[in-house]
Amino acid sequence: MNDKSIRVLLTGDFAPLIDPKEVSDRHFNDIQQIISNCDLHITNLECPLTKSETKIQKTGPHIKASKDNVKLLKLANVDIACLANNHIFDFGEQGIRETINVCKETGIDCIGIVNREDGQKQWIIKEIEGRRIGFINYCEHEFSVRDNGLLGACGYDPINAFYDIQFLKTKVDYLIVIYHGGNEYYPLPNPQLKRDFHYIADLGADAVIGHHTHVISGFEIYKAKPLVYSLGNFFFPYPNEPEEWHMGLICELIIHDNINIKLHPVIQCKNNLDVMLVNESMNNLITQKIENLSKILNNNEELEKAWQEYASDMKMGYLKNILGMGKVERLLLKLRYPENRLFNKIKIISLYNLLRCRAHFELLMSSLKLKL
Repeated sequence: MNDKSIRVLLTGDFAPLIDPKEVSDRHFNDIQQIISNCDLHITNLECPLTKSETKIQKTGPHIKASKDNVKLLKLANVDIACLANNHIFDFGEQGIRETINVCKETGIDCIGIVNREDGQKQWIIKEIEGRRIGFINYCEHEFSVRDNGLLGACGYDPINAFYDIQFLKTKVDYLIVIYHGGNEYYPLPNPQLKRDFHYIADLGADAVIGHHTHVISGFEIYKAKPLVYSLGNFFFPYPNEPEEWHMGLICELIIHDNINIKLHPVIQCKNNLDVMLVNESMNNLITQKIENLSKILNNNEELEKAWQEYASDMKMGYLKNILGMGKVERLLLKLRYPENRLFNKIKIISLYNLLRCRAHFELLMSSLKLKL
């Protein structure tokens, strides 16, 4: 048995959205010792590296980076890029193909894409120090997840996850699941996401690591397995974002007989285009923040309470989008007209039933796909 520990780094959202002329050796100098001392570095490549100008139809921003900016991933010593996320299909199949190809040419493996032309699955197995470690990448179902048989991101499905993990567990010594999901800017997992992480661990994953929310979250040790719910951003220059956007975590998995974690707080792309370790004072503040979030997510009652408060804050935006609201209704809301009298309660009951009933939900989704 090899007694040497294996060190795997996992980092959050990496979107190299800068002019290739701005790329320099300095961006990751401050964390060079951490990334140089690991056996493997895995990040979430949050956008395609492509020349394509053809945007898909979707809501929200379309983002992409120059193929030349693969140099940024190499400067960060990235070995594996996770592509199962909500932006990788922003520029269609061409965007995905060009991303995979330029990463291949640079010696970076890609995971999290299904129906690839080269036949590679959404997972990869690496042998390090005589031990085989499997990595599989899922994301929640947004625009990048496509119908069966089409090139796209690997959407999380509990049944598919069962078969994936059962298959991989027979071929590896350790299995790490990387999950892109959660509610953006909300620093806790929703209760269902916590159930999904527990389920994935119960199926056989030895650690589950999450990102997508653009803010850091807490973690728990579940049946001796680390579950980290959000790493925040790793390298994501984007204008007019809140302070929390610039805060991230480098997750170091130390693999021996079991898996332990060490979290390294960083500040990214705040006053420049660098990823910086935080000073002692900021480290203490971030550590306390993580501890506070972890206490909440380890308590189901507190987690549900926090979720209901967040849902209360967000409900009006969802109702406006789904049920429709004209200028008159918006004006009445500003004038504090009772919201219950602006929305048809029967419509809300009907929508709630359509979404919670599996048979109705599946029919609704198929009808919407046909319409699109």
